Amino acid sequence: MTVRGKLTWAFGALAALVLAVAGFSVKALGESDLRFANFVDGINARALEVAKVRTAVDRRAIAARNIMFTTQASDIATIKAEALRADEDVQRSLSALKKMVNDSSDVSEEARQLVAKIEQIESRYRPVALKIVDMASQGDYESATLSINNECRPLLAALISATNEYQDQTEKRAAEMLAAA
Repeated sequence: MTVRGKLTWAFGALAALVLAVAGFSVKALGESDLRFANFVDGINARALEVAKVRTAVDRRAIAARNIMFTTQASDIATIKAEALRADEDVQRSLSALKKMVNDSSDVSEEARQLVAKIEQIESRYRPVALKIVDMASQGDYESATLSINNECRPLLAALISATNEYQDQTEKRAAEMLAAA
Protein backbone atom coordinates (compact mmCIF):
# COMPACT_ATOMS: atom_id res chain seq x y z
CA MET A 1 0.00 0.00 0.00
CA THR A 2 1.34 3.41 -0.91
CA VAL A 3 1.80 6.25 1.51
CA ARG A 4 -1.02 8.07 -0.24
CA GLY A 5 -3.29 5.04 0.18
CA LYS A 6 -2.38 4.71 3.86
CA LEU A 7 -3.06 8.40 4.48
CA THR A 8 -6.39 8.21 2.62
CA TRP A 9 -7.43 5.13 4.58
CA ALA A 10 -6.36 6.72 7.92
CA PHE A 11 -8.15 9.99 7.11
CA GLY A 12 -11.29 8.10 6.05
CA ALA A 13 -11.26 6.07 9.28
CA LEU A 14 -10.74 9.23 11.30
CA ALA A 15 -13.59 11.00 9.48
CA ALA A 16 -15.89 7.99 10.08
CA LEU A 17 -14.96 7.99 13.77
CA VAL A 18 -15.70 11.74 14.05
CA LEU A 19 -19.08 11.22 12.33
CA ALA A 20 -19.93 8.34 14.70
CA VAL A 21 -19.03 10.40 17.78
CA ALA A 22 -21.04 13.35 16.43
CA GLY A 23 -24.01 11.06 15.79
CA PHE A 24 -23.88 9.64 19.32
CA SER A 25 -23.56 13.16 20.72
CA VAL A 26 -26.60 14.43 18.83
CA LYS A 27 -28.60 11.40 19.97
CA ALA A 28 -27.53 11.88 23.61
CA LEU A 29 -28.29 15.60 23.45
CA GLY A 30 -31.75 14.85 22.07
CA GLU A 31 -32.44 12.34 24.85
CA SER A 32 -31.16 14.81 27.45
CA ASP A 33 -33.41 17.53 26.04
CA LEU A 34 -36.39 15.16 26.14
CA ARG A 35 -35.68 14.23 29.78
CA PHE A 36 -35.42 17.91 30.68
CA ALA A 37 -38.66 18.77 28.88
CA ASN A 38 -40.43 15.84 30.57
CA PHE A 39 -39.18 17.04 33.95
CA VAL A 40 -40.21 20.65 33.41
CA ASP A 41 -43.58 19.87 31.84
CA GLY A 42 -44.22 16.82 34.01
CA ILE A 43 -43.20 16.32 37.60
CA ASN A 44 -42.04 19.90 38.14
CA ALA A 45 -45.25 21.40 36.70
CA ARG A 46 -47.33 19.15 38.95
CA ALA A 47 -45.23 20.08 41.99
CA LEU A 48 -45.74 23.76 41.24
CA GLU A 49 -49.49 23.20 40.88
CA VAL A 50 -49.65 21.46 44.27
CA ALA A 51 -47.77 24.44 45.73
CA LYS A 52 -50.43 26.72 44.22
CA VAL A 53 -53.16 24.58 45.82
CA ARG A 54 -51.42 24.77 49.17
CA THR A 55 -50.89 28.53 48.95
CA ALA A 56 -54.53 29.13 48.05
CA VAL A 57 -55.67 26.83 50.89
CA ASP A 58 -53.50 28.83 53.28
CA ARG A 59 -54.89 32.14 51.97
CA ARG A 60 -58.45 30.87 52.44
CA ALA A 61 -57.69 29.65 55.98
CA ILE A 62 -56.03 32.94 56.90
CA ALA A 63 -59.02 34.88 55.56
CA ALA A 64 -61.39 32.66 57.57
CA ARG A 65 -59.32 33.34 60.67
CA ASN A 66 -59.00 37.07 59.99
CA ILE A 67 -62.71 37.55 59.51
CA MET A 68 -63.18 36.32 63.08
CA PHE A 69 -61.20 39.28 64.45
CA THR A 70 -62.64 42.02 62.27
CA THR A 71 -65.41 44.34 63.36
CA GLN A 72 -65.54 46.90 60.54
CA ALA A 73 -68.18 46.02 57.93
CA SER A 74 -65.96 47.17 55.06
CA ASP A 75 -63.08 45.01 56.32
CA ILE A 76 -65.41 42.02 56.68
CA ALA A 77 -66.54 42.41 53.07
CA THR A 78 -62.93 42.69 51.87
CA ILE A 79 -61.80 39.63 53.83
CA LYS A 80 -64.82 37.62 52.69
CA ALA A 81 -64.01 38.53 49.07
CA GLU A 82 -60.41 37.41 49.61
CA ALA A 83 -61.60 34.10 51.07
CA LEU A 84 -63.84 33.53 48.05
CA ARG A 85 -61.01 34.44 45.62
CA ALA A 86 -58.71 32.02 47.43
CA ASP A 87 -61.39 29.34 47.23
CA GLU A 88 -61.66 29.88 43.47
CA ASP A 89 -57.87 29.60 43.20
CA VAL A 90 -57.92 26.32 45.14
CA GLN A 91 -60.56 24.88 42.84
CA ARG A 92 -58.78 26.09 39.68
CA SER A 93 -55.37 24.75 40.77
CA LEU A 94 -56.82 21.46 41.97
CA SER A 95 -58.62 20.99 38.65
CA ALA A 96 -55.42 21.77 36.75
CA LEU A 97 -53.49 19.28 38.91
CA LYS A 98 -56.07 16.54 38.33
CA LYS A 99 -55.94 17.18 34.57
CA MET A 100 -52.14 17.01 34.59
CA VAL A 101 -52.19 13.72 36.50
CA ASN A 102 -54.91 12.21 34.30
CA ASP A 103 -53.26 13.31 31.04
CA SER A 104 -49.77 12.13 31.98
CA SER A 105 -48.47 8.60 31.57
CA ASP A 106 -45.38 9.09 33.75
CA VAL A 107 -47.28 9.63 37.03
CA SER A 108 -46.75 6.93 39.63
CA GLU A 109 -49.66 5.20 41.29
CA GLU A 110 -48.57 6.68 44.61
CA ALA A 111 -48.76 10.21 43.17
CA ARG A 112 -52.21 9.50 41.72
CA GLN A 113 -53.39 8.28 45.13
CA LEU A 114 -51.98 11.36 46.86
CA VAL A 115 -53.77 13.68 44.43
CA ALA A 116 -57.00 11.76 45.01
CA LYS A 117 -56.43 12.10 48.76
CA ILE A 118 -55.89 15.86 48.45
CA GLU A 119 -59.06 16.15 46.38
CA GLN A 120 -61.07 14.05 48.86
CA ILE A 121 -59.95 16.07 51.88
CA GLU A 122 -60.52 19.36 50.04
CA SER A 123 -64.07 18.27 49.15
CA ARG A 124 -64.76 17.89 52.89
CA TYR A 125 -62.80 20.97 54.01
CA ARG A 126 -64.15 23.48 51.49
CA PRO A 127 -67.77 23.61 52.74
CA VAL A 128 -66.55 23.95 56.32
CA ALA A 129 -64.21 26.84 55.48
CA LEU A 130 -66.88 28.65 53.47
CA LYS A 131 -69.45 28.07 56.22
CA ILE A 132 -67.08 29.65 58.76
CA VAL A 133 -66.57 32.67 56.52
CA ASP A 134 -70.34 33.06 56.11
CA MET A 135 -71.07 32.66 59.83
CA ALA A 136 -68.36 35.14 60.82
CA SER A 137 -69.40 37.66 58.17
CA GLN A 138 -72.93 37.54 59.60
CA GLY A 139 -71.63 38.07 63.14
CA ASP A 140 -72.17 34.50 64.41
CA TYR A 141 -68.69 34.27 65.94
CA GLU A 142 -69.59 31.65 68.54
CA SER A 143 -70.78 29.11 65.95
CA ALA A 144 -67.85 29.97 63.70
CA THR A 145 -65.41 29.39 66.56
CA LEU A 146 -66.98 26.03 67.36
CA SER A 147 -66.81 25.06 63.71
CA ILE A 148 -63.16 26.06 63.52
CA ASN A 149 -62.25 23.99 66.55
CA ASN A 150 -64.38 20.92 65.82
CA GLU A 151 -64.32 20.63 62.03
CA CYS A 152 -61.96 23.05 60.35
CA ARG A 153 -58.68 22.52 62.17
CA PRO A 154 -58.58 18.72 61.81
CA LEU A 155 -59.47 18.90 58.11
CA LEU A 156 -56.97 21.69 57.47
CA ALA A 157 -54.25 19.67 59.22
CA ALA A 158 -55.12 16.64 57.07
CA LEU A 159 -55.03 18.76 53.90
CA ILE A 160 -51.66 20.26 54.82
CA SER A 161 -50.34 16.79 55.59
CA ALA A 162 -51.56 15.45 52.23
CA THR A 163 -49.96 18.29 50.26
CA ASN A 164 -46.73 17.80 52.22
CA GLU A 165 -46.80 14.07 51.41
CA TYR A 166 -47.18 14.89 47.71
CA GLN A 167 -44.29 17.37 47.88
CA ASP A 168 -42.09 14.80 49.64
CA GLN A 169 -42.97 12.12 47.09
CA THR A 170 -42.26 14.56 44.26
CA GLU A 171 -38.88 15.52 45.69
CA LYS A 172 -37.98 11.84 46.04
CA ARG A 173 -39.03 11.08 42.44
CA ALA A 174 -37.17 14.15 41.13
CA ALA A 175 -34.00 12.96 42.87
CA GLU A 176 -34.45 9.52 41.27
CA MET A 177 -34.88 11.15 37.85
CA LEU A 178 -31.76 13.25 38.40
CA ALA A 179 -29.74 10.19 39.38
CA ALA A 180 -30.97 8.29 36.33
CA ALA A 181 -30.10 11.20 34.05
